[in-house]
Amino acid sequence: MFRNAIARTVATQRLSQATQSRHLASSVMYVRNLPLNTTESELADRLSKYGPVYEYQFTPKRPGDEYAIAFVKFYSGDLPSTIEELASLPAPIEAEVEDVNKRCAEAIASLDGSVFNGRPLNANFARKNQPDAIQFNARMAVRKANDPMFAARMEDRKNQMREQGSSSGGGGNQYSAGYKDGFKDGLQQGQNSGRN
Repeated sequence: MFRNAIARTVATQRLSQATQSRHLASSVMYVRNLPLNTTESELADRLSKYGPVYEYQFTPKRPGDEYAIAFVKFYSGDLPSTIEELASLPAPIEAEVEDVNKRCAEAIASLDGSVFNGRPLNANFARKNQPDAIQFNARMAVRKANDPMFAARMEDRKNQMREQGSSSGGGGNQYSAGYKDGFKDGLQQGQNSGRN
């Protein structure tokens, strides 16, 4: 009886995975020159008509800042219910990428040069050519959770980058290379866990 319950659970999971869109594309824009006290809901009011947003991320405020910068991550497709499912999704298909880039471009066109609470905004693509950014971050999170040594290495690299500053040439490439390696490993782990 217990074995039958497990078999039914596995079959149900596979069926739900098969019926759900297995692709997810994302496109990220930035909005610069926002008033310092801008909230996520204020941005959402202006951007919700361009489709679903995965997250709004404001850069940390520092003393002396005169304006805020926000990164807005649009997505196209279905969001799975768990980060493990998200990490195991395949790369997005071209139609999804085109759709999300088009909607992001429309949002950029509507905000760039417009005035928001008395300030002229500057908006543009932040990551147009990384359509799997949401999956990438999920794979990295799963990899860090499952591999404490990898998580420690990534944290060390991040701290080294902070110490060196973003103006030094070679460090950024090493950091990116580490993320690419982590992405490949995380993708493999995510796909393996999806098969189990």
